[in-house]
Amino acid sequence: AEQTGGVSYMFWDEASMEASGVKEAHPEEYERLIKEKHLVKADTIDEAAAFFGIDAETLKKTIADYNQYAADGKDLEFNKRGKLVAFGEGPYYIMVSQPSVHHTMGGVVINTNAQVLDKDGKAISGLYAAGEVTGGIHGTNRLGSDAIADITVFGRIAGEQVSK
Repeated sequence: AEQTGGVSYMFWDEASMEASGVKEAHPEEYERLIKEKHLVKADTIDEAAAFFGIDAETLKKTIADYNQYAADGKDLEFNKRGKLVAFGEGPYYIMVSQPSVHHTMGGVVINTNAQVLDKDGKAISGLYAAGEVTGGIHGTNRLGSDAIADITVFGRIAGEQVSK
């Protein structure tokens, strides 16, 4: 199905909700999402889909396809690498969200002195950088919660270098 409007929808079943412990750990947020109509709990897939104006037949096909991928142990559509768990019985939940950029990989390359390097790998005199503007610190994949150490260590190094 074609997605319009710049939003995404997350779907899960009661077993997933219970396993997550979200309602118990975050009761105020759960109730707020329900009240603000960002989250619906429904007894049927049709009811959940109707709440957000989602085509129920398309959603049911998506769920059936995913459940088959879970049974086969391989997601042929998105190549999901984690354990695939089939959707079970209701109630069902759908939450609307608006995706945004959390982190971008890349940026200027620095050396161990926090000096910015040119395309040939040579330090650019007087130019220093630290934090998420820098590239290469995370390698090929961002490691969550690493930014504070990165910013602190290379920020201090850059400050020390500039003060020399």
